[in-house]
Amino acid sequence: MRSLYQCCREILQREPGHSDAWFLISIATAAAGQLNKALEMIERALQKAPRNEEYLSQKARYCAQLNRYAPAIQAADAAMAEKPQRALILDTLGVVYAKFDEHNKAITPLRQAVALSPDNAQFQFNLGSAEQFLGNQEAARNAYRKSIELKPDFARARWALSELEKNTGNSDNRDTLQSALEKPGLSAEDQLYLSHALARNYEQGGLYRDAFSVLAEVKGRYRQKVGYTFAQDAELFSCIKSAFPVDTAGESENDLGAESVFILGMPRSGTTLVEQIIASHSQVATLGELHEFPLIIKQYSATSSSQTLSPEVVSAALRSAPEAIANDYIKRCRERGQTSARIIDKLPMNFLYLGFILRSFPKAKIVTLERHPLDVCLSNYRQLFSFNFRYYHYHYSLSDTAHYICAYQDLMAHWKSIFGDRIYTVNYEKLTENPERESREMMQYLDLAWEHDCLNFYRSENAVSTASSVQVRQPIYRDAVERWKKYEKELAPAIEIFSRAGMI
Repeated sequence: MRSLYQCCREILQREPGHSDAWFLISIATAAAGQLNKALEMIERALQKAPRNEEYLSQKARYCAQLNRYAPAIQAADAAMAEKPQRALILDTLGVVYAKFDEHNKAITPLRQAVALSPDNAQFQFNLGSAEQFLGNQEAARNAYRKSIELKPDFARARWALSELEKNTGNSDNRDTLQSALEKPGLSAEDQLYLSHALARNYEQGGLYRDAFSVLAEVKGRYRQKVGYTFAQDAELFSCIKSAFPVDTAGESENDLGAESVFILGMPRSGTTLVEQIIASHSQVATLGELHEFPLIIKQYSATSSSQTLSPEVVSAALRSAPEAIANDYIKRCRERGQTSARIIDKLPMNFLYLGFILRSFPKAKIVTLERHPLDVCLSNYRQLFSFNFRYYHYHYSLSDTAHYICAYQDLMAHWKSIFGDRIYTVNYEKLTENPERESREMMQYLDLAWEHDCLNFYRSENAVSTASSVQVRQPIYRDAVERWKKYEKELAPAIEIFSRAGMI
């Protein structure tokens, strides 16, 4: 990439307006990790050729990597308007749309990319993901299988297929997965993908000890690779509690947030189910797992911390005006084009930001989930979350997961001591036992008239891009209640931790 950069520099010294040189030098600059500079360079290319679909797709890609929704979507829309015919450009545009959960927009270019280049395994995988999030499970299944057929060592595709098939029993052959896992030279990430797929297979056969064994080995190694210890999160939780003492509730009393509904809680506790119930109301729209609030807090902290949230970020962000944070957040949400009376932000980890949220949005509605801690612990440990978010590093160890849940419960108790009935808690077990009664009470808290369609959420065409994307395409069921009992022996360390904490 360095030689490419130097060649382009020489061309631009002779011809400063050479658009292809600006385009190529932007790619070299982005490869070096300088995305803001790469974006400036692609803008120079677009000055000469504002309708060039390749330049536009590259701008969309850089903006997506920088988490800039509006310019990314605008550039992608402009590129699509040019009716691109190259598979790589179409796939890039589809991935940009998918990055921001715009799966209804993503599906067209991704299908076109596969039609133009059906033998590209990555294109098939990207299409499968979008089809799954849109509820097109058979199409997703076919795309994942095709990607594996084209690239048998595509570990991520094997894992994605196992997640799609986890309730059907139609997963990959166990011997195939075991053989793939034993191949030398596998990356740590591919080992995790294949181990989770194999664990699902064991689980479907009732071999719960084997499922846990294969997870414990590979997740333990990955925990060492990322250098995680629970002490890191324990420090963060303690810092957050100290930053928001009990007497902070009345610090900001503006009228902002009346349209906002924040659904939060531990991952895998039922947040997606509650989101879909509320989003099925005629006056509500959801923006999904929106990362805007954490990004804004990091921006306003103006720290050099490499982490989105750290003790340094928390203390520095507290010096920012709550109204400024609120207005920035509202602006970003409005860019998404939703005009409903209520807008859902369903990022589970917003429980870490609840003090900032209610400081900036006194009128916001907060819905949080509670579920049996062993079911939450098991579901988190069995799930494979994004490698890119430090938020989820706890789930590489069963004990860390249990300790994290204890810290979560302690932090939620702290928030409730400050904010009281401004936080509404939904019990997952009660919701699955009596959906209408619990949903009616939730709507009453939200000041929304009851609509029976809220219980028909599984018929919704809303895209769902979370680990629960398959489950929420069916009516409420109770199969996941007390699932932990199948793993009681394997969960012994977590049981001991929760018992000592008085949670079970």
